[in-house]
Amino acid sequence: MTEFRGQPAYLQLADDLRERIRSGKLATGAALPSAQELIASSGASSTVVKNAVSLLRAEGYVVGHQGKGVFAQFPPRLADHSRGAADWALPLLLAGLEVEAALRQSLGKNGTGSADGEAALEHWREAFDSLPASVKDRLARP
Repeated sequence: MTEFRGQPAYLQLADDLRERIRSGKLATGAALPSAQELIASSGASSTVVKNAVSLLRAEGYVVGHQGKGVFAQFPPRLADHSRGAADWALPLLLAGLEVEAALRQSLGKNGTGSADGEAALEHWREAFDSLPASVKDRLARP
């Protein structure tokens, strides 16, 4: 890594790769650059690259296939045999949207919304708005 950003180099590289996966620059199923390409592009050592990829594997952002490479996956999955975040999070988010709509309708009818209720709805909306576009796209699909 050519610049110091106040954290270990492997975390900087992992942050960069994670953001590329989240943003879709590295699409789900796409191979990550090889270790040699990552070393060349980042100026990092092989140990830094291995640690960054290991961290992303533990977080579920990448999956390795012996002899084939390491591949991006988003939403992340914790293990090949586990249920991914989308398996439980999407129904939860859809339910949250339904609750939000019902509460907004109820508050609008009565006009007696409490400040706490309005603040909770606003907090929910901010959290929902901060979701990655790929998650919002999944919510929009029937």
